[in-house]
Amino acid sequence: MEVSKLKKLIKDCFTTIYFKYNGEWGNVEPCTNGKKEYSYLCYYGDVDVTLHDIDDVMNLKFVCGKSLNEIAGELEDVDW
Repeated sequence: MEVSKLKKLIKDCFTTIYFKYNGEWGNVEPCTNGKKEYSYLCYYGDVDVTLHDIDDVMNLKFVCGKSLNEIAGELEDVDW
């Protein structure tokens, strides 16, 4: 999946985005309080981090030490 498409899916706060990388499932769960204040729960393996900026989400190295920007094209079974 293209980086820009993945980022848009997450930012649009539609629903949890699930993905598989190296045979393990992870996800990013976007949340809003209704006032356009967002938070994003990033989960993969033992990593469970909440961030408040989409660029931080895309740059966080939470998937096997890599960021979503680095591995977007390698993600498998991206679903929402």
